[in-house]
Amino acid sequence: MVVSMTTRPKRRNEVDGIDHKFVSKQVLEKEKKADNILAYTKYGDHEYCALHSDIKDKPICSYVIDEVGLEYITLHFSHLYTIIAIYVERSLENRKLSGVSIERLHRDKKRYTLPPEYYDVIIDNNGTLGDFEENIIKIMSNKNNQKYYEINGNSEEQTADIHRMCTRYGNRRVRRK
Repeated sequence: MVVSMTTRPKRRNEVDGIDHKFVSKQVLEKEKKADNILAYTKYGDHEYCALHSDIKDKPICSYVIDEVGLEYITLHFSHLYTIIAIYVERSLENRKLSGVSIERLHRDKKRYTLPPEYYDVIIDNNGTLGDFEENIIKIMSNKNNQKYYEINGNSEEQTADIHRMCTRYGNRRVRRK
């Protein structure tokens, strides 16, 4: 699982290296100059990115990414990596019930979005946890979903990795070509 690097301050409940890698703007600039940026986005004054070195020597990686970062990585690096975009769909009501703040819900309404056709897979997350896990396993084992099936193969470890990523976010799967 790829952990984003960010210039924003660490929040009280976050763990450095688990939630994000918290760095200075100077550290991020150094990575930019080294041409090591794989995916990039900016919210307000804070930058977020993943590095090519984060996925070096890893045949399959999962990465939580926003729509701007998704477009960036697809535009700049789809010739180097097989990129599979997975969107986790959740109703507004279920997001409220799970504790997403009203401020966050309002902010998300203003976010840049991509059309459903942009994604390789859309997973419904409006049922039980069991329903959600079942949906993930069906997608992973569906041979008709050729691009995803060939990369993933149906590994239990990858199922667990996807489950961890998808329970909170949409995610990105990347493999070197």
